[in-house]
Amino acid sequence: MTTFLSLFSGSWHALAGVGVVIAAIVASWFGGKKSGKVQEKAKADVQAAKVETAKISAVAATQAKNSEESKNVQVANNALNDDDARNKLRESQYNDKQS
Repeated sequence: MTTFLSLFSGSWHALAGVGVVIAAIVASWFGGKKSGKVQEKAKADVQAAKVETAKISAVAATQAKNSEESKNVQVANNALNDDDARNKLRESQYNDKQS
C-alpha cells in the first residue's frame, strides 16, 4: 500500500491516489455483488430449464404411449372381419343405443 501511495507523492496527488483507491474498492464491491446476483440467477435459470425438460420428457413419453396404443388398436381393428367390426361398433360404449 505504501508503494502505491509513494507513486502519488505530492500534495494533491496523494489525495487523488487515495480517492482512486477508494473508488476502485467501491467499484469492486458493487461489481462483486452484481456478479453474485448474476450467478444466483443463472443457477435458478438452470434449475427452471431442468424442470421444463422433465415436463417435456413426460409429455413426449405419454404421447409415445398413446401413439403405440393407437397403432395396436388399429391393427386389431384391421384384423376383424366385417361382421365382427359391426358388432364391436354396436357394443361400444360410445354407441348411442336407441330403443
